[in-house]
Amino acid sequence: MHKFRIDDWVLYCAFPESEYSLLSTERKRAVVLHVFEKSNFYDYEIYIDGAGAIKKVREQNLFPIDKSNY
Repeated sequence: MHKFRIDDWVLYCAFPESEYSLLSTERKRAVVLHVFEKSNFYDYEIYIDGAGAIKKVREQNLFPIDKSNY
């Protein structure tokens, strides 16, 4: 079962397991466009806000948004 659903706002990190903190702490706001139920590799398709990019990503690259900041 997936952690996020379509239309959920999340934070995207390209390199969450990097040993370099600059890369592992970088977060970009994104919205989930599609949830892949039967994919062997990707879990989600997202739209990255501000960059205008659409990417297929794994769940380990997404983090919940702390709604207390909004």
